[in-house]
Amino acid sequence: MNKKRLNPADWLAHAFVTSKLTVLFMISCVLLGVIAIFLTPREENPQIIVPGAEIFVSMPGATPEEIEELVINPLEGIIREISGVDHTYATALNSMGVVSVQFEVGLDKERSLLKLYDRVLGKQDQLPADASVPLIKSVDVDDVPILAVTLASEQYDDYALKRLADHLVDRLRSLNDVSVAYVKGGRDREVRVELDPERLLGFGITLDQMQATLQAGNLAAPVGSQAINGKVSRIYLDGFLTSAEQVKKLIVGHFKQQVIYMEDVAEIIDGPRQERDKLSRFAYGPADPRFGTTASTEMPAVTIAVAKKAGTNAVFVADDILERIERMKKNFIPAGVEIITTRNDGEKADAAVNNLIEHMGIAILSVFIVIVLFLGFKEALIVGITVPFILALTLGADYLFGLTINRVTLFALILSLGLLVDSAIVVIENIHRHYKNLWLKDKVDVTVTATNEIGNPTNLATFAVMVVFGSLMVITEMSGQYFYPIAFNVPIAMLASLLVAYIVTPWAANRWLKPGEGEDLETHDGGDKLHQWYYNIITPLLDNRRYRYLSIMIIIIAIVLSMLQPAWQFIRAEGVGGPLSAGGVALVMMPKDNKNTFNVTIDMPEYTPVEVTDRVVREVGDVLRETPEILNYQSWVGQTGVIDFNGLLKGASNKKGSFVAEVRVNLTDKKTREISSIDIARQLRPTMESIQQRYPGSVIQVVEDLPGPPLRATVLAEIYGKDPEKLREISAKVSDVFKNTHGVIEVHDSEFADVPQFRVIVDKEKAALSGVSVAQVAQALRRLIDGGEMGRLHIAEEKKIVPIRLHIPYQYQVDPMLLSTIFITNREGKKIPLSELTQVVNDAQDRPILHKDFERVTYVGAELTDTTPVNAVMDIDQRLDGLSIGDGEKLTTGNLRLKSITPDTIDGYQLLWDGEIRLTLDAFRDMLGALGIALIFIYLLLVGYYASFSIPLIAMVAIPLGLIGVFPGHWVMGEPFTSTSMIGVIALAGVVVRNSLLIIDFVQDYMKQGLSAHEAVKEAGAVRLRPILLTALAIVLGSAVMLSDPVFGGLAISLIFGTIVSTVLTMVVIPMFLYSMLCRQALSNSGRGEH
Repeated sequence: MNKKRLNPADWLAHAFVTSKLTVLFMISCVLLGVIAIFLTPREENPQIIVPGAEIFVSMPGATPEEIEELVINPLEGIIREISGVDHTYATALNSMGVVSVQFEVGLDKERSLLKLYDRVLGKQDQLPADASVPLIKSVDVDDVPILAVTLASEQYDDYALKRLADHLVDRLRSLNDVSVAYVKGGRDREVRVELDPERLLGFGITLDQMQATLQAGNLAAPVGSQAINGKVSRIYLDGFLTSAEQVKKLIVGHFKQQVIYMEDVAEIIDGPRQERDKLSRFAYGPADPRFGTTASTEMPAVTIAVAKKAGTNAVFVADDILERIERMKKNFIPAGVEIITTRNDGEKADAAVNNLIEHMGIAILSVFIVIVLFLGFKEALIVGITVPFILALTLGADYLFGLTINRVTLFALILSLGLLVDSAIVVIENIHRHYKNLWLKDKVDVTVTATNEIGNPTNLATFAVMVVFGSLMVITEMSGQYFYPIAFNVPIAMLASLLVAYIVTPWAANRWLKPGEGEDLETHDGGDKLHQWYYNIITPLLDNRRYRYLSIMIIIIAIVLSMLQPAWQFIRAEGVGGPLSAGGVALVMMPKDNKNTFNVTIDMPEYTPVEVTDRVVREVGDVLRETPEILNYQSWVGQTGVIDFNGLLKGASNKKGSFVAEVRVNLTDKKTREISSIDIARQLRPTMESIQQRYPGSVIQVVEDLPGPPLRATVLAEIYGKDPEKLREISAKVSDVFKNTHGVIEVHDSEFADVPQFRVIVDKEKAALSGVSVAQVAQALRRLIDGGEMGRLHIAEEKKIVPIRLHIPYQYQVDPMLLSTIFITNREGKKIPLSELTQVVNDAQDRPILHKDFERVTYVGAELTDTTPVNAVMDIDQRLDGLSIGDGEKLTTGNLRLKSITPDTIDGYQLLWDGEIRLTLDAFRDMLGALGIALIFIYLLLVGYYASFSIPLIAMVAIPLGLIGVFPGHWVMGEPFTSTSMIGVIALAGVVVRNSLLIIDFVQDYMKQGLSAHEAVKEAGAVRLRPILLTALAIVLGSAVMLSDPVFGGLAISLIFGTIVSTVLTMVVIPMFLYSMLCRQALSNSGRGEH
């Protein structure tokens, strides 16, 4: 028998089988793994890098239409010139234009922003002369806080809490790994000059005089230098205001030969503003022991939010911050101030990682037990010790290449566990077989020879699996970044498994194994029960062509029936809408996850005062305090809460106003909680809907923390067109269809309510004759309504700016229709009543104009319950496509194909679908593409190895067999088919091909030894049955720990049920096809021989 050609397995085994370098290699692996575990940053989910920025341009007085034409359109044209821009979103407001730029996922953040800065600022001459210089702010995921610490108190108001929190933040910024740190909520110190219009009128003092006095009386500057006694001395004028008392004593004028001080016409108050436009409160929930112990159910509160620097470990940073806060608490935080950690992403990440490490340990133990049963203890121990080295090398690669330790990283390792032990099993089994006939041969040579024999087929099978998982690199956008750790880690783990199998396994076998030890994995004993069972099944199929055809027909029918489970909803007579069909399998991007927190967002009509919004928030709080699983909650009125990743990409950081509110709810730990956050949210929604119905025009949403890429809404319709009024009408019709669709809840749109407006029209001729400019009138009105900042106090010990504000209290504010009591000073010093120069008209505020990707747009969004995005959207789309929208026009719908399309309104109004359905289509398109690429590469690899075009096809014909188990498995488990399920299908392709290759290799070997095709096929299947079953069991048990995970449970279901079914059928189908091919080749050869 000729010696097999040497391969990498032989080289490595020969170099390390007796070398001391092997021990050094193992120690190095362990050290690398330990370093990686401690130094690699931890997070719950992979960080998705989405470079983005917001561009703000103001143009006072311009209408939204003018802003759109003169600011938004030129900016969009400039941005269109920049490569790598994924989407643009724009809002044209009165006097302001905002453009949000979202670059393609994964692009270099600094380079993208630099291109944007360079292009926009370099072409600002395309903007009107009266437009401001564009202000460009980056939208950076690294600025999302990982920690939120709330200060709440019954004894102190939010002003005192804010000042205390500011001191704490100043001390936290000195930590090396802290980036952004700020205080959310509370009021700041200011000096308010609260004007009394009647006193101003009585003393004949105008607003102009008040402003001029404040600005002229608060000045300091160097005025020069002078040489005195041979030395140059600087002269400095110190006229800054340093206290409210000095503001009170400013002289604003004279009346009847008496000096009029500022305190004579205004109240000067040093302290926080009393008229509230923002509120923040905190309350304990029923799950907290302190619930009910406070005099008031909700306490004033502020929150310290802290973000970490990029590349640092969230766990360590959060611990350092909390440790410092604890020290400060002992030193200067007064009694009566409660400090509650309301967000800790470091702790969350650590808990998730530790939980998965426990699951990995269970999976490793399960696989080890199976190997012991099949191989014996000593051989199983040799295989078992390879696992830590492989995992250490993989984690080390994560550390070196900048990946973090997160749930996807660890799930990738768990997923690959059943596969990565296979190389070591094959090596140790072949060594064991050779040791039986060791006799007087050199043990080292036999060990190396045994390793060399299985090198090529093992390499081929491993590379096939690596290609399958590596193909996931083609997944694009946010899904690509989310699943990237799988595409990176599994191929690295498989490559490491080869390396360790060829270095450590021969070394350990040479030292620890003796001839005759262990169990035979591949046995040629025809009396074996497993062999007899296999012979009884395969022999009739090989002997009878009709049985073979019948078996193939049954398998094809089973595949078709399995595929009908997800497809039946779309072809049934009742239509795609409504509940899921019996026996059907739902399709979703990602299922919701059981979390420890959720948000309640409240959007009132834009004209809603803060008092009404606050009333709604308090009603929401009443409901939350009746939910036993709630630990605490924090409410924000007039603003959003501390931003998170989902909110950042939705643009929630810019939401503010009296009509906006948010409630952040923290639940008890999900490990001890009997009910999931998903069920709690579902139970709360009907109550929230009843509150919403009491306030027409309001939208109250229970927003759950999505496990995957963020979305503006689960179901999102983008309606494009030219006429804003027409878009408003279409939006209302689309909203009605949404509301009448099964399972669609929390319907909302982007159309603004009509906000009442008083339009003050200046008679320019009268103003000119009176010696008053339009600018003076505008300034006077602005101070009358909003007041204005007139400078600041200069207080040495005060670290924050203390502004001086002119302010007219609500009770003194003048009806815009009655301006006769307000005077303005002309150039000659005469007082002119505003009513003489203006006319006031009742009007409605200009509505904002929205753009997406350079087209006008309006949005309709919704959430779902008891249905899936695919079913809901398909149902709605059928009713909206071709909908009559008046004037003989019809609405067209689109963007439900695998390739997304850009808006095009040339032919009329268009509705394009976004949200989860678009994310699902993109992800499945990329995954199907990845599978196709993997299959092509595997086929080419096998063609090169076997020098045949037909044998690789036989090896790959078993791939669809797994589908027979995949969809029924999801149905049995009651789970939807998700994007992670699709990854399981892709992984299954690698497993199936690997099993096929092992059978084909043995058939070829047996035929070279002189066996007939019939006997070779039958014997190869029987001999490889036990090793294939071992690998299948290892995969099933290794993946079983993932079943409980809401996100990756689909992957486990695909892999477990698909592996079970495909393993059984592969042992039948591959021998049948291979035998048929060999028979045809034999007939063909005999035919040629006769000629």
